[in-house]
Amino acid sequence: MKQLRIQLKMNSYNIFIEDDILNHLSFYIKEVYSNKKIYIVTDDIVGKLYLEAVKKSLKEYEIESVVIPHGEASKSIDMYTTVIKELLDKDIRRNELLLALGGGVIGDLTGFVASTLYRGLPYVSVPTSLLSQMDSSIGGKTGIDFYERKNILGCFKQPKLVLIDPKVLSTLSKREWNNGMGELIKHAAIGNKKLFGMLKHKPDIDEEIIYQSLSVKQAVVEKDEFDTKERMLLNFGHTFGHAIELKLGLKHGEAVALGMLMVLRFGIDLGLTDEVCYKELKEIIKLYDLPYDEPNYKEYLLEIAKDKKNLAGKIQMVLLSSIGKAFLYPVEEKHLKELI
Repeated sequence: MKQLRIQLKMNSYNIFIEDDILNHLSFYIKEVYSNKKIYIVTDDIVGKLYLEAVKKSLKEYEIESVVIPHGEASKSIDMYTTVIKELLDKDIRRNELLLALGGGVIGDLTGFVASTLYRGLPYVSVPTSLLSQMDSSIGGKTGIDFYERKNILGCFKQPKLVLIDPKVLSTLSKREWNNGMGELIKHAAIGNKKLFGMLKHKPDIDEEIIYQSLSVKQAVVEKDEFDTKERMLLNFGHTFGHAIELKLGLKHGEAVALGMLMVLRFGIDLGLTDEVCYKELKEIIKLYDLPYDEPNYKEYLLEIAKDKKNLAGKIQMVLLSSIGKAFLYPVEEKHLKELI
């Protein structure tokens, strides 16, 4: 078992990484929650795989569940209101616990519900995909898509607890597994050269690998909880990645893989990034069967101005000086046309 303690000014919490943790969730949850009812939000695929096992693991609680369709289309205003209506129909009360059981869509949506219903409910995250274990499980970002823009509506809401079971990854399809590797590779590239070296040998994604990856995100989240400076380093590959994700119909980790290559090419053209970084990263991306034939970044420079990370006309591009070392490079929106 591995443990991370996310130390924040307020609402610090633990992340436990343990094989078969799904079988004894109550052991951990009772340390942070003393009421009797838990409301599980999951999707139709994860629900079939794990909902009954989770209910059994939480047998000392009264359990209600809300099951929604899987997929990115559920991260919408319509589904947000549907989930809230169903929770209210089930008579959820203030200070009763939500449990997000699923991938990134479930985590983002449930967190957003938890942040707004009754002006805030406690919630626990039980991420079941590699992508959600690497990404949305830590840091408190919640949100939904709107107006063809990804995660444009949302807020920060820290969970009470995150419980990660590496064993559930065995049920993922190859594409979903690769999808999560996009975020894991990103963490290695921006802040863990040791992990980057480990990934070259295609190790099993076990407690140690997950711990090493999340340690990178832990370090920046603790320095910058609300994404105003250091935490922006986690956006490596996302500025271009978000621009192409919906347009090209890619999964998030696939788009991030291409986005990382695009932004490194951008850095090379500006003389800020060594081409060795690009070559090393491309080799790892190819090794894990992620897309690597990236679009020309110049075709997306105007599109990225619409990204939610555009702060009053300034885009903070994340570049690498070397593997394991990232830095921010601000670009004025008005200069994007010049770069084209």
